[in-house]
Amino acid sequence: MTTFQIIIRKIAVYFSKPIWSFIRNCVFWLFHLNDIKEVRSIKADIKYLSIESVMESFFWKEDKCGDWTPWVMTIICQRFKDDCDGAAALAKFWFHEHSIEAEILNLYSEKEGHAVCVTMDRRTMVTNERVVNLNPTCWEKEVLEYFNGKYEVII
Repeated sequence: MTTFQIIIRKIAVYFSKPIWSFIRNCVFWLFHLNDIKEVRSIKADIKYLSIESVMESFFWKEDKCGDWTPWVMTIICQRFKDDCDGAAALAKFWFHEHSIEAEILNLYSEKEGHAVCVTMDRRTMVTNERVVNLNPTCWEKEVLEYFNGKYEVII
């Protein structure tokens, strides 16, 4: 990837994607207000499950309206179906509920991107429904190798 492509990806990740995500989530909830009570109950119960159990409940589905990150409540209301952004957001929520610091990282090649959640101690990565152990001394290399070199850059 060129430096220009990386700059464009960073602008998308840190500026346009959050704005589009906020709009998409708000519009989603305009039509699902009756589901809030049930979704809150499920959200409260997630913290009693292991991260593996939570992510085994997740089902990947392709985004059809642009790249966005759903709120955890949105993911639950969609019956745990979303793309990699939803999986990463769900994992980050679970880690937060267990006082584990984590962040969402975006992997890119020239043709495509992927979101994962990685703990700040760099020992665990969640990618869609899978939980992967990492060696913190070479975690970046392991993340890229896990995807067989499909991605070149971590943002």
